[in-house]
Amino acid sequence: MDQSVLDALNKWPNVPECFGWLALDRRGQWRMRNEESQSQQLPGEIIKHAALHHSITKNYARDSKGRFFFQNGPQRVFIDLAYTPWIIRIYPDDNRTWLLRTTSGQVIEPIQCLVDQAGQVLIEADFVVKTLSQVLTNSFETQILRGVGLLHDHDLDFFASHATFNQSNTKALGFLEWANQSIPIVSVHSNDLPELYNFRLKPHEKI
Repeated sequence: MDQSVLDALNKWPNVPECFGWLALDRRGQWRMRNEESQSQQLPGEIIKHAALHHSITKNYARDSKGRFFFQNGPQRVFIDLAYTPWIIRIYPDDNRTWLLRTTSGQVIEPIQCLVDQAGQVLIEADFVVKTLSQVLTNSFETQILRGVGLLHDHDLDFFASHATFNQSNTKALGFLEWANQSIPIVSVHSNDLPELYNFRLKPHEKI
């Protein structure tokens, strides 16, 4: 997290929190949601300003309730999630193999793959996360947490070409062949993901 952000928090520790104005869509794009977007349930405008995009990505964090936010100087801007806290892409690496990387640049190693009721593919992995550990003192710590990210729809063909599915009555639907490993593929319902992986789609809603 930027030192300037931490300094601003120390200087102005009681700035009101902001809800509803920022979202992460299913393709890993940050979206600004003005009052019209919020009232009409529209996705909002894609943020294309490079410096702002970089700042959001660098100062992306979560609290103990599983609410993700952008620490914008002294103000905490909570983020509506279209599906998961991370969106994942498949990229070639320097060794002519492949790697999984979030749209915010974090490289991950798959633990298992999940397919939801709509056929969308998700990746379970350990993510490096900045967590607000002490609200009163605005203290953050870096943690490694088991989480889940949606695979970008542009990479579904790659997934399909490297996956095998079985028809037997086993827990795994099949396996993804990845880095000389067979990563299990299991089914999941989208409604179960927030509880399974401790995140909130709509931070302003009470549990």
